[in-house]
Amino acid sequence: MRIVGLLVVIASTASAWSQPLPSEAQRQERIKQYEQITRDNPRDVEMWHILAGLYRDSELWDKAIAAEGQAIQRHPKYAVAFWGRGKARIAKEDYAAAVDDLTSAIKLYEARGGVEMYLTLEQPSEEYIDCYRSRGVAQAHLNRYPDGITDLSTALRLRKDDAKLLYERGYLEEKGGRKVEAIADYQRSGLIYADAHARQPAEECLTHLDALGAKAEADAVRRKMEPKKAKSDLP
Repeated sequence: MRIVGLLVVIASTASAWSQPLPSEAQRQERIKQYEQITRDNPRDVEMWHILAGLYRDSELWDKAIAAEGQAIQRHPKYAVAFWGRGKARIAKEDYAAAVDDLTSAIKLYEARGGVEMYLTLEQPSEEYIDCYRSRGVAQAHLNRYPDGITDLSTALRLRKDDAKLLYERGYLEEKGGRKVEAIADYQRSGLIYADAHARQPAEECLTHLDALGAKAEADAVRRKMEPKKAKSDLP
């Protein structure tokens, strides 16, 4: 009886482990919901894009690509769908196709006035900024480091002093043999992270600075990470 009872416990435990986590279960339910919506309303391009995003969250890359393709087929100027398909293609390591999609998205976003419009007149969307960031990453995977650095630089024009973008540009500069520029970006990123008390990413910047022999720059980041001494309340 004890053995049977133990087997029941093991079976129930295994069953519990095999069940999706609550967040995953909710995502799967939403996928079913939007699959039904797109079946009922196949012309609704926004619903196809939302469904593609859910597929990406579940790492169903082929389905995400297909869903964004449905949106693009119905609305060839739907920039955000090209962005979403490019993101899924990066995840599939189809970097050349990702560059094509992200380039299409950028052209559509900028059709009304170019990047300068987003620097002076209109707040850029997160997807638009990420088009440059993601295309830069895809370019780097194709060993096109100068093009990748240029894309990351544009993303930084749109979102100044973003610590993650600075770190990523520094990484591409390091890989592309631009040591001086890489050190400057790693230091700036590290200082911003340190100022925000984000210790782990600041330490990642330090790792690169140390590897590049940038002692003075690394020391500046370390000083920024030191806890501030409490001020005395004595007169």
